[in-house]
Amino acid sequence: MKQQRKSAIAILVGAAALALSTLSSAQATRIGAVYPLTGGVSYDGITKLNGAKLAVDEINAKGGVLGRPIELLSEDGACNPAQSVASAEKLITQSKVVALLGAICSSATGAIGETIKKYKIPLISGVSTAERLTEQNNPYFFRATTTTTLNGKSMGETLSKIANGKRVAFIVTSDDWGRSAAQSYGDSLKARGAEIVATEYFDRAETDFAAMLTKIRAAKPDAIISTGGFQNAANVTKQARQMGLQQVIIGEGAFTSEAYNKLVDPFTDNVFGIIEWVSVIDSAQNRKFIDDYKAKYKEIPTKFSVAGYQTVYILAQAIQRAGSTDGEKIAAALKATNYDGLTGNYRFDDKGQAYNFNMYIVANVNKGQNQVREVVKIGKQ
Repeated sequence: MKQQRKSAIAILVGAAALALSTLSSAQATRIGAVYPLTGGVSYDGITKLNGAKLAVDEINAKGGVLGRPIELLSEDGACNPAQSVASAEKLITQSKVVALLGAICSSATGAIGETIKKYKIPLISGVSTAERLTEQNNPYFFRATTTTTLNGKSMGETLSKIANGKRVAFIVTSDDWGRSAAQSYGDSLKARGAEIVATEYFDRAETDFAAMLTKIRAAKPDAIISTGGFQNAANVTKQARQMGLQQVIIGEGAFTSEAYNKLVDPFTDNVFGIIEWVSVIDSAQNRKFIDDYKAKYKEIPTKFSVAGYQTVYILAQAIQRAGSTDGEKIAAALKATNYDGLTGNYRFDDKGQAYNFNMYIVANVNKGQNQVREVVKIGKQ
C-alpha cells in the first residue's frame, strides 16, 4: 500500500513538474530574428545570431523580462528581400513573435517594412545603413546603427585631421553606400577647405583596381577614402601600396577589422578604419562581452555579433518599459530608449534613427593589432 502511495505521489510530482515546464515554455516571450544564415554573407548573419543568443542567455539568467524568459527564434533571410519577407511572415503568424530583429542587408530589411506595418510589430536593425529606411515614416522600424551621412556630419573635423592634407580622392563601391560616402564625406571635408581631386567607383565583384588607382595616383591626393567589405578593402589597400601610393587610406566597412588585417598584412601602415566596434575598446563591459562570447563560441566576436547582442538588450528593455508584449506598446516604448551598451548610449529620434552612440576610428599599429585613435559620438541627423 505504501509503495502504491509512493508511486502515486511520484507520478503526481512528475506531472506537476512537466506541467510547470510546459507552462514556462508557453509563457516565454518570443522574439524573431531574420538574418542571412546561408549565402555570401552567412558568416555575418551567424555571428550576429550568436551575439543575440548570448544576450538572451544573460537576460534569462537574471529572470527574463516581465517575469518570463525570452525565446529567440530565427529564420534564414539570405539577404534576399522575398525570402526575408516570407521568413518575417512565418515568425509573426506561426511562431507568434512579438518583435523582430534583422535583416543585415538594407534591401532585405526594407522589404520587411510593409510586413511590420501590416502586423504592427516592431523591427530593430543593428546593421542596415541605407538612408531610405528611416525616411519611410514607418513607426515600427528602428535603426540602432549609423548611416554614412551621419558619419559624414559627425566626423568631418576628425577626418580632416587624419587626412593630413587638403587633397582627397575617393575609391568607393558603385552603390548607394559608396555614393553616399563620396557625397557626405566629400561635403564635410570641402566645408573644411579640402579639394576632391578624384572619385572612382567600382563594382563589389571587382578585383583589379590598377586602372582606377593609376588615375588617383595622377591626381596626387594627400589621402584616399574608400568603402568596401573584406575582399574589396584588402585588394584596394594592397594594390595601392604595391603601386607606390603610401598616402593615408581611410576606409569605411571592413578596413582595420581583424579579418582585413590578416589579409592585408604587411600593408596596414597609415590605414584608418571607420568602424562600429572593435575588440580593443578599453572598457570592463567590452572585455567581459569578449570573454563570454569566446567561452561560448570559441572565436572572437565581430561587429555583427555586437549588433545582435545590443539590439536584443534594446528590445528587452523596451518590452520591460511597455509592461506588455503588445507590438504597438513595444514600439512606443522603443521611442524612449536610453540604453548604455558596448558602444555607448543609444537613443532614437522621431524617425527611429539611433543617435548619441560612438563610432571608432581605428589604426593598425603592430602586425594586426588595432588601436582606437578617435572616438566620435554620432549626433542627431
